[in-house]
Amino acid sequence: MSGKINILFAIDYFHRTGGTEKHLAQLVRLLSRDTFKCSVVVFDLGANALIDGMRAAGVPVRHVPVQRIYTPNALRRATELAGIIKRDNVDIVQTFHQTSDTFAAIVAKLSGVKCIISSKRDTGQLKRPVHIFLNRRLKFLFDRTIVVADAVGEAVVATEHIDRSRITRIYNGVDTVEFSPPNTREAAAARSRLRFGDGDFVVGMVAGFRPEKNYDIFFQGAVKAMTVIPSLKVLAVGGGPLLERFRALYDIEGLRSRIVFTGETEDVAQYLKAMDVGCLIPGKNEGFSNAVLEKMATGLPMIVTEVGGNAEAVIDGENGIVIPPVDCEAFRAALVRMHSDPTARLAMGRRSRELVEQRYSLQDMCRKHEALYLALCA
Repeated sequence: MSGKINILFAIDYFHRTGGTEKHLAQLVRLLSRDTFKCSVVVFDLGANALIDGMRAAGVPVRHVPVQRIYTPNALRRATELAGIIKRDNVDIVQTFHQTSDTFAAIVAKLSGVKCIISSKRDTGQLKRPVHIFLNRRLKFLFDRTIVVADAVGEAVVATEHIDRSRITRIYNGVDTVEFSPPNTREAAAARSRLRFGDGDFVVGMVAGFRPEKNYDIFFQGAVKAMTVIPSLKVLAVGGGPLLERFRALYDIEGLRSRIVFTGETEDVAQYLKAMDVGCLIPGKNEGFSNAVLEKMATGLPMIVTEVGGNAEAVIDGENGIVIPPVDCEAFRAALVRMHSDPTARLAMGRRSRELVEQRYSLQDMCRKHEALYLALCA
């Protein structure tokens, strides 16, 4: 193939700065400009700093509003999308989420795109049966499926019957400059802004307030641990539909000053610098969490549930503790164990940073995507 490889990334929605959105924004900005020319199509687009960043970097982001794919509007949008593919001479279409995996993939195939790739970002436990049925029937459209963890690969093999030979695992990457261990002054300043003291034991989680993130287990386990850890403080970073419910639930005497809710934020790094331990304890449907990588890059020991790729990033006893999902007592015990052994906790934090530098850099993630694109287009 001569000239640049033109890649069109299709994604269902782009409203927030979630893991998939952040991953896509990083990928299109960091792929080699000498080899690849990237563009993005979004079916449901909202105002977003990541979109602004992609456009500022010269990556076209187009809104093709697709709601239901079985309507006359969808046919018009299919014509619009096919026109974009033809005008841009697209070589590869890479899809994210369900509408892209069906609607965009079909349009790409009918438009003569040489290579179509699906990106599976989680274990798919929230998918409706009709979507699983569709994915099984349409798997022939895809030359390759990228999964973000081995656990995700096993899930899509089991549920969508994708052949293992068509699956490529590429772990997410993290910006090791933006997320780095704070020095003593930076950590003290971050704690001071949140009114935490030097002697406080700060445990934090960064996740959207949605049912699958198990904030109920997180708070229940932490509150139980407070009975034996008087210095324990809780930092919950994120927004979402359940945020106000949890705020009201823990807005009571004795807990009000010990639990901090930040709400939605685009500057996660400032909060990670205030933490002693990072957590992510979903009960189901996890992928390979950017939030876990960001905490590890900050030099935090981790407590995670054995869901999705969590146990691939966090090695039990080495850079954190892996617990069963939906187990409040296991989480409480892990907190107590972390607090009781500061030496081991600090060693785990150092190991977290080492693992990120060795395995999960943005540069490594991009190199592996580039190698796959070149191999498929060869």
